[in-house]
Amino acid sequence: MSSLPDLRKPASVWELKQVIEMIDERMTELRRHRGENAVGDYMWDSDTAKAEYISLNKKRTAIRQKILNTKLN
Repeated sequence: MSSLPDLRKPASVWELKQVIEMIDERMTELRRHRGENAVGDYMWDSDTAKAEYISLNKKRTAIRQKILNTKLN
């Protein structure tokens, strides 16, 4: 593979918001694997669902920070 520079323009705020919406939809699906006990702690019926949920939440946070940095600069 040749070492060509990346010519893609940065993602627009609208595109980033679309990604956040897709992440939110998937996180909603994953919440079906989560239950709450009487103490208020969450119990997961699938470790893979929990891991995916946590990973998506971190990505969502990073994208939101990128939007804020774009809007504030």
